This record gives sequence, structure tokens and C-alpha cells, in this order.
Amino acid sequence: MDIALKSYEKTSFYRFFAIFMSAFILLFLSLSSLYYYKERSRYFQEQKTKNRIIFLECKKMNKIFESDKECEMQLVQEIKELQNTMLEITIAFFIFLLVISPLAYILAMISLHPMRESIKTIDGFINGIIHDINTPLSAIKLNAQSIDLKLKSQLLKDKNKRILQAVDDIESLEEQLLFSLTSDKYVLNKSIVDLSKLLKEREFFYNDVRNVVKVLLEVKPLNINIDSAIFTRMIDNIVLNAIKFSHRNSEIIISIKNDTLIVEDFGIGIKDTKNVFVKYYREDNKTRGIGLGLFIVDSVAKLHNIDISIESKIGVGTRFIIDLKTLKVS
Repeated sequence: MDIALKSYEKTSFYRFFAIFMSAFILLFLSLSSLYYYKERSRYFQEQKTKNRIIFLECKKMNKIFESDKECEMQLVQEIKELQNTMLEITIAFFIFLLVISPLAYILAMISLHPMRESIKTIDGFINGIIHDINTPLSAIKLNAQSIDLKLKSQLLKDKNKRILQAVDDIESLEEQLLFSLTSDKYVLNKSIVDLSKLLKEREFFYNDVRNVVKVLLEVKPLNINIDSAIFTRMIDNIVLNAIKFSHRNSEIIISIKNDTLIVEDFGIGIKDTKNVFVKYYREDNKTRGIGLGLFIVDSVAKLHNIDISIESKIGVGTRFIIDLKTLKVS
């Protein structure tokens, strides 16, 4: 059994393990409580019976010997046997944990099998599609570029430009798909980059994606040691996601403050900030996409050992906060 877990598998594994253990621990506590109170009742009943017999014997002896000795019914008190019962329950609990924990682990691993098979099938399908689409895509791009050189009509040039842009979008999607399939084996090619300069180079592209959303930069120089290719992809995915879900005529603010990169939008917000980084997860099946963008963001962040947090409010907007302190170069 393969015990190497990917990030999205760990969530399912821990959830199953926690639920399984919690259920059995609650069952054990319920049964042990029932056993304890049953034993307690039995011990107390025995003690009461014993005390009553002593009381009656005392009365009988007083009558026989015509004695005035006062006979008292003793109160039932906690007895040592109950302490022993508690000790037995405690020992049984630890033995129970030793037995049930490996079982919970094995069942949690088994529960991952259907998900792994589904992901493997999807990944195989994606890999096949990528390879099959490369040849016609290259032909479309080459022909469109050749046609563009001969076109004189501005209207036709604009239409041809949209064709080339669509091809670039497909190639970008291909890159994301390929990275998603190999992210766990990716080797970083780091270099020192001024993040503010990188963002300024991408500013025109961001603002050209959707004219009704304005992307603003509030940045200052910050040198960081990164793999610029995939780090740019990470930022692109966050910003493009923000553009996609922003309201018309709203703004997206990209800022660098205290060695932290912040991408803030004023869009529809994110309902489940915990699951947005899960592979193939989509909050709204009506929108375009296959749920890889933020998975890639999370993968790139983990490769660079940096933390990303999300603050979001439905109908108000979302903030992605990326801590870059560990990447900063003086």
C-alpha cells in the first residue's frame, strides 16, 4: 500500500481517521460509563445491605441482652472497589486505543482508494488530451500568424488576434494541466527577482483580460529568491481568479506590504476557503474552469515553503495574503 499522501488526500485521510476514532471513542466512553454506574450501583447496594444486616444484628443483640446500646445505620460511602473499577476502565481505554488506531489507519487508507482511482483516471485522460491537442493547436497558431502578416483589413486583423489569443489561452491551460500532473516531482530553478518589477510587467496583461475590471498596483521593490516561471503562474492564477469573480466596474488591488503580497478584490467572495486549494474543486459548476487554478497556487506555495491565507466575505470580496519573508533577499 502506497502511504505517500498528496495534499488533497491528506485532508480526506485525516477527516476519515478523526471521524472513525471519535465514533469509537464515544462508543467506548458510553459503554464504560454504563459499566461504571452499574458497578457503582451494585457496590452501593451491597454496602447498604451489609450495613442493614449489622444494624439489625445490633438491635437483636440489644434485645437478647437487654442492653441500651445505641444502634446506628452507617452511611454508604465510596468504596475502594470503585477506584479499582476506574483503574480497570483507564487501562482498557489505552488498550482500546492501541488496538483501534491501526485499524482506523488501515480503513482510512482503504477509503482513499476510490478517490485515487478517480484522480488517476482523470489525470490519464488529461494527459492524453494534452498530447492529442498539441499538433492541431500548433497548426492553428502557425497558420494564424502567417495569415496575420497578409491581412490588411483591421477588422480581420482583430478577429485573427482573438484567434491567437484563444490559442494562447489553450496553451496556458495546457501548461497548468501538465504542472498539476507533475507538481510533486517538480524541481525549482530559483533566481533572485524583483517582485515589483515582475508585477509591473504583468500589469498590462491583467488589465487586458477584462476591461470592466481595473487592476491597480501598490508595490515597492522587493527582491525574492524564486522560480520565476511557476511563481508568475501562481500570481497569475490568483489575479485571474479575482478578475473572473469580480463585479463589473470594480477594482483589484495588488500590493506589497511588510514583505507580504496581497491580492484584494471586491467580488462575489469565497464560500469555502478551506477547500478552494483542493484539486478539481469548484464552488460553482456553472462557471468555466476545471478546478486547477488554486490547486496550482497551493502547489507552488508549498514548493517555495511559503504560507497563503484567505480572507473572504460573500458579496464583499476576497483577500489572498502571501507571506514572502522566507523568500526575501537582502
